[in-house]
Amino acid sequence: MRKFLIFCLTIALFASTTTVFAAEASNFTENTIEIGPYELEGRLAMPNSAELPPVAIFIHGSGQADFDSAFGGMTFFRDIAFGLAEQGIASIRFNKRFYQHAPLPGDATIFTETIDDVMYAIEYAAARDDLGPIFLIGFSQGGIVAPYIAFENEDVAGIVSLAGSPRNFLDILTSQSQNGFFTDDIPFARLIRQIMIVDEKTSPMMYNLLNAQATQMGFPISFLRSMDTINTYELLPYIDIPFLILQGDMDLQISAQHCFAAWEDALYGRENAKFILYEGLNHFFAPHMPQYGSFQQRAVVDVDKRVAEDIAEWILEVSSE
Repeated sequence: MRKFLIFCLTIALFASTTTVFAAEASNFTENTIEIGPYELEGRLAMPNSAELPPVAIFIHGSGQADFDSAFGGMTFFRDIAFGLAEQGIASIRFNKRFYQHAPLPGDATIFTETIDDVMYAIEYAAARDDLGPIFLIGFSQGGIVAPYIAFENEDVAGIVSLAGSPRNFLDILTSQSQNGFFTDDIPFARLIRQIMIVDEKTSPMMYNLLNAQATQMGFPISFLRSMDTINTYELLPYIDIPFLILQGDMDLQISAQHCFAAWEDALYGRENAKFILYEGLNHFFAPHMPQYGSFQQRAVVDVDKRVAEDIAEWILEVSSE
């Protein structure tokens, strides 16, 4: 059987199932919510003592995942959400649409797969009278599309990028393929190049063949082409809100050398941009374990506590300005 490492910007293939619950801690409460017309199951973590707390909305990486972004031994979003709640910050996280309503359709786009539902989550947060300013926390692919979402929605007060990038999505995938991150009979970099030039009307047989191959990898042609329309560099001059850029220097999926540096160049000179590069942390902001290679998510570890602490400190500072 062909094996695909479909988590170039993702955490989804190792997602686990969840159950409805309401959790309580000494300083925050968590309750079940539903987001948008697809009634996506989610969680609202609310600090008990804060009035009108700022709220962070989580944006998944690529692939299909639950509201915790649970995979292997990690609950990525939950770890950060609970850390934020302990610091007085509310958060919203929810199932991806095609995790809850599987399978991923062959005509999926980044809009139907992610962006539209994040917009619904922003509407949900903005309509509540017990929440303050809205922030986006985008992980990996989520960090790529967060600026576009903020550009389209004036309710967003700030962006946190967790291992995201301003680079073109297809360029990142190509780099990953060339670095051996994907394993397949057809190098993914070459497949991407073929996909972007084939015409559905003039070459229907080739289009269907390539679309089948791409869909098996988790990225149908429609999705790749929709991602190719998002140009963060062009949008950034029109997004005058604060940015917090976070990444681990041992990230094997998103190269800190290329993507973290790209953020520094793209946001150069902006006083409302902050950058933190964590020594020894991997793509999932946990300690890098060489024995796991590219499969870092298999380790049963928690997200480094500094990540939630740094995000909380930044959000509270921005909210007070």
